[in-house]
Amino acid sequence: MMKRTATVWLAWLGYMCLAQEEEVLGSVVNVYTELKELRSLVGELSTKLHTAEADLKEQRAMVEELKKEREEQPKVAFSAALLSSESKHHGPIDAETNLIFGKVLTNIGSAYNPITGVFTAPVRGVYYFRFSGNGFAGHDMGLSIFKDSERMMSVYEYHSSGEQNDHASNGVTLQLEKGGVVYMRLWINTWVFIDGRYDYCSFSGFLLFPM
Repeated sequence: MMKRTATVWLAWLGYMCLAQEEEVLGSVVNVYTELKELRSLVGELSTKLHTAEADLKEQRAMVEELKKEREEQPKVAFSAALLSSESKHHGPIDAETNLIFGKVLTNIGSAYNPITGVFTAPVRGVYYFRFSGNGFAGHDMGLSIFKDSERMMSVYEYHSSGEQNDHASNGVTLQLEKGGVVYMRLWINTWVFIDGRYDYCSFSGFLLFPM
């Protein structure tokens, strides 16, 4: 009887050991699977990180290139008015004449010449210009802006009885070659009123972008 009990006991003990072994082996297999999945995830994250670093490097290079282009881009802008120490009329004259805006308010890049009244493009590009004039009672006022020898845009104020003071302005965007010139002209038999305090008659321009 004791022998049989011992046999049963040993069989049960063997079964328990085998069950525990299978449980341990199962745990080992689970850990191995999780490690394998974790290694795969780390690989994916590493690839994404390398891609992100490459993108960041490319973006930094683009930013530096834009900064360099901005620093190298010429800066051109000017504003000037007709110069006079007293209020007076300029004109009328029996021939169309260039207007010289001798009172310089801004001249970044020194592309505008206050002696000749001519703006000379330092680079090929697109520029914006604006001009204004004031006409007082007595005569018509006519102004035109020229690109090289071509009339591009004008303003005109017709004098009629009862009117004392008229003001007109206009603007234009021009594509200029390097060395191209822009200037203002007063029409034949017209005048503009110059006020030394308020600068009614002005000529301005700036570079929008080089080409």
